[in-house]
Order: sequence, then C-alpha cells, then structure tokens
Amino acid sequence: MTKISIIVPIYNVEKYLKRSLDSLVNQTLEDIEIILVDDGSTDNSHKIAEDYKENYSNVLLVTKENGGLSDARNFGLQYASGEYIAFIDSDDYVESQMFERMYNLSENGRKKIIESNFLWEFPDKNVKDVVKKYNSLNEYLVKGRVVAWNKIYKKSWLDTLDFKFPVGRLYEDQDFFFKMVANLQNIEEIAVDDHIGVHYVQRSNSISYNKSTRIRDIFWIYNDIIEYYRVHKVTCYKDEMEYRFTRNLLGNVLIRKVLKQKDRKLKRELLSEIKSYIDTNFPNWKRNKYLNERSKQNLYLKMVNSITYKLFYLYLEGMLIYE
Repeated sequence: MTKISIIVPIYNVEKYLKRSLDSLVNQTLEDIEIILVDDGSTDNSHKIAEDYKENYSNVLLVTKENGGLSDARNFGLQYASGEYIAFIDSDDYVESQMFERMYNLSENGRKKIIESNFLWEFPDKNVKDVVKKYNSLNEYLVKGRVVAWNKIYKKSWLDTLDFKFPVGRLYEDQDFFFKMVANLQNIEEIAVDDHIGVHYVQRSNSISYNKSTRIRDIFWIYNDIIEYYRVHKVTCYKDEMEYRFTRNLLGNVLIRKVLKQKDRKLKRELLSEIKSYIDTNFPNWKRNKYLNERSKQNLYLKMVNSITYKLFYLYLEGMLIYE
C-alpha cells in the first residue's frame, strides 16, 4: 500500500517548482506517490511537471481549469491511494527525511495527524517555527499551526468527514483546521515531529500578498466554522475559538493585512467590519480566560478598547507580528 499521497497544487510557479519537486522525489521514505495538480498554469509550470511525470514512476500529473488552491487540493484527493495524505504548496520545499520521520510517528496508523515543524524563509532572514508537543486539544486549538502543508492526515479518517477545503476563499487552511479538530477525540491522536521539515517560502507575489483585498473572506470562514460546530453540536471549545478568532482578527488580519492597504476608504471599512464582527459574535471576549496568560499578544489585546481602536491602529502599521 502507498504510505503517503502528496498532493501538490501548481499554478504559475515555474521559478520555484523544480526545487519543490526535487525535494519530494528525493524523499527517503519509499512507497509514496506525488500527485501534481496543474490548476490551469499559463507559464512553464506544466512543462516542468510533465518532465517529472516522465522521469519518476511515482509522479502523477493531472490538469484542470483554474479554480484556486482549495479546488486543486480537493481535485487531487480523488486520485490519492495512500494511507496518509499530505498537501505541499508548490513554492515550498521539504527536507529529504521529513515524510519518513512523520510516517514513523504514526504508530502503525493509530495517529490521525502528524505535523512537522517548519522554517519561515524570508528574503533577508529565516525564522524557526518549532513546537515539541501539545498537551490537550484545547491547547491545540489555541496554539496549533492552522496551515495544512506541515501535516499528514490519516486518509481513512478524512474520508469519513463531511468537509473539504472551501473553494474560492482565502484562509482556507483555517476552515480545514478547526473543522478537523472538532472530529478528534483526544490529543493522543496527534504526533509532532520536532525536526524542521518544511521550508515555507515567503514571496511578495504570492496569493497571501496580492489578494489581501479579499480580507472579508475571513468573516465567511469564521461563520462557516461556527456553523459547522453548531450543526455538529460541538460546544466544548467556545473559549478557545473566541480567543483564537479574536486574536487573529485584531492581530494578523488587522495589522498585517488591513493596515497595509493603500486604499484609505477600504481600510476604514475593514476596521469597522472587524470591530462589528467581534462585538456581534464575541461580545465578552475581554473576559476570555486565555487573556490571562502572559504574552506580548495578550498585552496588546488588553489595550484594545473603543477609544484605542480608533486611534492606536492608525499608527501601528507593521510594528507587531502575529501568527
């Protein structure tokens, strides 16, 4: 049986694709398959992918019309035959032993998720993102890395879940992560490889940068997650979701996205919409128990009120960095 199916969405990444695919075809783990999904590329990416398909027997290339990252991942899933599923972005690359280490932590398939640490690769520096372990699912919801590309997932478990990546939306990994955790029974179903596995390449023309005007997708994503929890009667993580969503909206979304908008009108609209969303969905967030933990993020969050919201954010562009 194929141990891991690696799904790689591809769209106009000719500059990065060879490095990414080289890191996959040279994995030390045997019995893997690499599913390349060309999502309507218009550059040389398809030709590069074809070359790998011709030269490596475990590489499959499928093509589709452009539909975005989520659509490509969902499309690739139908071709996967592995015991575990992985999603690797085509501009990132991985260490040669990563999947072998992760598979060895699966305990013969008992683990539903195994995740790896990673390295943020900026043009001028590298930053390690390292976790040793998580002590509970509550902690995982608060501190877990919401990205899909640093994990492998038990395929038979994923097949039982009634969701996929939301098509046409940014922040798709958050939707996938929070729904996924709602279907775990205990923290023992997760393992962490404490080595650096993924090189997460930061580039100015990636979708997370050039589509920042689609910031409103985050409201759709959070509404979708909240509705999923309601329908499936998951009520035990209200504090965790309130804290994580509020922290992300006031931190990463507002500071790294909204305040870097050049359109002042749009910036003011989004400032108002973020505040309105929090006031409506999390009116008591200031009393959240996780705000009592000491951190620079919490110190910042405690400073937020109706007065500072109108003044403080106008001058804080880029000074703090959040997950």
